[in-house]
Amino acid sequence: MNLHHLRYFLAVTRTGGFTSAARSLHVTQPTVSTGVSELESSLGVRLFNRDSRRVDLTIEGRTLMAYAVQIEELLEEARERLHRPDTLQDEGFRFGAIDAAVIYLLPDILREYMGAFPLIELSAQVAPSRYLVEDLLKNRSEFALISLPFTHPKIETLSLVTDEMPLVVGADHAFAQRSRVRPQELGAEAMILFPEGSVSRKIVDERLAETGVSPRVVMEMRSPEAMRKLVEAGVGVSFLPRMTVAESLESGLLAEVAVTGVRFSREIGVAWRRGRYFGPAIRHLLDAIFQRFDRFDEWRERSS
Repeated sequence: MNLHHLRYFLAVTRTGGFTSAARSLHVTQPTVSTGVSELESSLGVRLFNRDSRRVDLTIEGRTLMAYAVQIEELLEEARERLHRPDTLQDEGFRFGAIDAAVIYLLPDILREYMGAFPLIELSAQVAPSRYLVEDLLKNRSEFALISLPFTHPKIETLSLVTDEMPLVVGADHAFAQRSRVRPQELGAEAMILFPEGSVSRKIVDERLAETGVSPRVVMEMRSPEAMRKLVEAGVGVSFLPRMTVAESLESGLLAEVAVTGVRFSREIGVAWRRGRYFGPAIRHLLDAIFQRFDRFDEWRERSS
């Protein structure tokens, strides 16, 4: 028994004949007859009396009719539900984001989204980019906001913003009174950097290596907020995303110092598994994210 068989069965009961049922379904009469015969064979019963000009239901046919109508109604309900963005309260989805994205990029978007669709349960995994990508590859998350650049044959990315990573020092540091330092002057400085293997750390290591400088790393941390606090306290210096240190720079707790001939910056973008299907609820959030950062047209082209 399959849904096509039930569809043919219902059409015959409602129109009173195989020819009229075929006409209503825009198929041939033999197609309907064969479908009903296969349904009867699979169930082991006769569904219609065919000894008169009008096709009449048997007792078994009337019994199946009641169930078939319920199945038809459930299918229609399921179809409507799947095309609505406001899924049931016990439904939802999971996405990932680096902490800077959660703190500085997503709050307003999430507030508006959850206000519009309060029944959707969101689960956010906040972690470094490489862990978020692992979740994507294992289908544990729908999408993730990560540091870029990142390449993988199964992952697509689209940048949202470019975020500079200036050298920042505490207000009492000797560099705080200078607007610029040479790369070689950084060799003796105690540096607090992101862990090896992270995109942000790779950017710093590569740029310093180009100048022949090997950083003296005294501490590795995943949290830019914690790193900011340690730099403010004078524990060391660091290259931190501007969105993380903007308030501290404005208040004077930190000072920004240019490094001659070197520019440090990263991008933050959305990553998703190549070929991934996004239902209405997920796509609505992704649309809102890309609209906020003026990348909607490119997103539509990439995801169509």
